[in-house]
Amino acid sequence: MNELNSRFVYGLRLIGRGVSAGRKLCAVLNLPPFLSKLAFRQQEKKLLSAAISIGEKIMNDAAKGIRQFKKSIHGIVNCGVSVDGTWQRRGFSSLNGCVSAISVDTGKIIDFETLSQFCRKCNSKTKQQNVKLQCNHHKGSSSSMEPVGAYRIFERSEDHRMLRYTDYYGDGDSKAFDAVKDIYGKDSVTKLECIGHIQKELEQGFEN
Repeated sequence: MNELNSRFVYGLRLIGRGVSAGRKLCAVLNLPPFLSKLAFRQQEKKLLSAAISIGEKIMNDAAKGIRQFKKSIHGIVNCGVSVDGTWQRRGFSSLNGCVSAISVDTGKIIDFETLSQFCRKCNSKTKQQNVKLQCNHHKGSSSSMEPVGAYRIFERSEDHRMLRYTDYYGDGDSKAFDAVKDIYGKDSVTKLECIGHIQKELEQGFEN
């Protein structure tokens, strides 16, 4: 039964739905009552823990593949990454965003950072006013998510992946690059234009 609940919650989260949608679905299909909010959150936490664990393993394996490609298994290796951000909604009005770093050598994701301006605990109406909450969520604008996410990815590259991202492949926007260009030392990161972004801009120009 626990596995069934986990799969049910996992399916709902994949399509961006929560407790209310689960209750409606169970009612329409004449199924037993759905999970309580507390049980739903517990299933979410369990799924989140599993997703983080598997994701870290996959990205560590990808980083190991880069070190093998560079023929340096144990030391820190310099490599190039393509960095780009995406948002849940267009127009820099989204509450949620994600920044990813993809290896230009293997084409695999080696790190990512999710950012959100929404915190359930901070926005809770029942929170105690005298309790100080340490919130790690994004405090700036939606447009600043990409520089912040890129900085966090580059900051932990040596400790978490044993890699040093010295070649930055990105689009014409230089905000994220400006945030990381001196992270390993003065002008330690070089910016290179990503051909994919150039091609996209040309296609959009021809369409217009």
